[in-house]
Amino acid sequence: MKRIMVVICIAVISSSAYAAVWQAGVDLRCLDSSFYPSLRLDAEASYRYGNIRVTLPIRYSHSYDYDLDFIETGVIVSVYPFEDFGFYAGVSLLRFGAFWGMEAPSDNLIFFSEAMIGWTIEFPYFYLEPRISFTDVFSSEEARLSELSEAVPQYSRFRISLIAGFAI
Repeated sequence: MKRIMVVICIAVISSSAYAAVWQAGVDLRCLDSSFYPSLRLDAEASYRYGNIRVTLPIRYSHSYDYDLDFIETGVIVSVYPFEDFGFYAGVSLLRFGAFWGMEAPSDNLIFFSEAMIGWTIEFPYFYLEPRISFTDVFSSEEARLSELSEAVPQYSRFRISLIAGFAI
């Protein structure tokens, strides 16, 4: 019975892969790193099927003044309630990051949350996405994230982004 369920799940996923949209993008707001004594890079890969999107972000932050680096990833699920208009709301199901460097906290792994709203503007094989993000919505890691925002000024609890990417 388990084998039959696995075969059915694989069949459904593979048949929906042709109807789905795969997206990969970067945050253009990271270009402001040239004006700060730190670096922040944001990239993401997404799988969108209908009005549901699952995103795997990868974000890297580095401070030139402090010896501190931070990398984070997770799983974000977004819903498009009005699919034709491009508006969406999303929340992280799993979000974690790791510090390293001389000034990294002793407990270097943190788990936190993120919520976002945005607008997807689609073109053939290309998309733009203005977005507002709220990091650590439930204030579970406020102290350590404030240390990070002190070392990397671009890292804040409230962020306005512009994601540009391509869609297949």
